[in-house]
Amino acid sequence: MKTVPVEDTALTADELARMAKRELVILTRKGQPLVAAKDLSGFDWETVSLANNPKFIALIEASRRSYREKGGIPLDQIREKLGLGIAREINVASSE
Repeated sequence: MKTVPVEDTALTADELARMAKRELVILTRKGQPLVAAKDLSGFDWETVSLANNPKFIALIEASRRSYREKGGIPLDQIREKLGLGIAREINVASSE
């Protein structure tokens, strides 16, 4: 991770992007974190968008909390409710 004070630099966006390809870059102002630049190669737009969406993150946290407190719904119950029937066990190890 590299920390760069904005007061002491004249980095261009291109230079910042090149630095971020190698390591996380944190721009600071008066010693406080201001912006993080991170290489997003290999990520799709949807993943990046959702990972930075406060409403989506809150929804996931609420769902996890509910699961911890109340438990989940058995798969057979979901399949039955959707009219999919009971799943058969498939033995993938023996394909002879």
